[in-house]
Amino acid sequence: MFKLYSKKKAKQIIETYGGWITHVSETYSVPEAYIKAILYKEIIEINLLDPLADFAVKTYWVRYGLRKRLYQKGFVKRAEPRFRHGILGKKDSSTGYAQIFAYVAINAANFGADRGIATYNSLGICSDHRLSGENSDDLYMMWSLLSKDRKANIALASLNLISAAEEMNGHIDFDRYSEEEIKRTFTRYNANVRYITKYSKETYGYYLGYSGQTK
Repeated sequence: MFKLYSKKKAKQIIETYGGWITHVSETYSVPEAYIKAILYKEIIEINLLDPLADFAVKTYWVRYGLRKRLYQKGFVKRAEPRFRHGILGKKDSSTGYAQIFAYVAINAANFGADRGIATYNSLGICSDHRLSGENSDDLYMMWSLLSKDRKANIALASLNLISAAEEMNGHIDFDRYSEEEIKRTFTRYNANVRYITKYSKETYGYYLGYSGQTK
């Protein structure tokens, strides 16, 4: 499948957001090399199907917005669009440079808020309640934020990385992680499995490069 970004372009994008990555790293206490490794891996894997998936999701939420207004006025019996399955019912997609799903970002935002690492407001989220992936408005709000705000995309991906690290290793102390623990963290960022994957091995190599180490 045709990739949208070359390795050179991926590096340029990461350099462009270098200042923001440093800010996120210092704010959340996660080494820059972890964030950059994930971003690099995700960006170079973006292909033609990804913008098509984003378009399908955007189309769904446009339809949802229209139906919700009609529902509030009593013209239809439910706010959900009639077609709720297949490509016409696609509500979520991995989006942005970090290729993160809205439901994953919701869990990451709640994780950060619960532990005092971040606030909804600092993430650009206006909410007076705990976010829920079962709430259509929350899912739409998060997907829209991730697809439009590249800085928020990186911040939420970083919180997801921290959550993955805690889940897989039982603690959040990046300086103490072994090679296997780092790979498990990258694995969990990408998939809900506990074994070390090809994805995590490749990302670990990028991590070594960004941290100034050698393979």
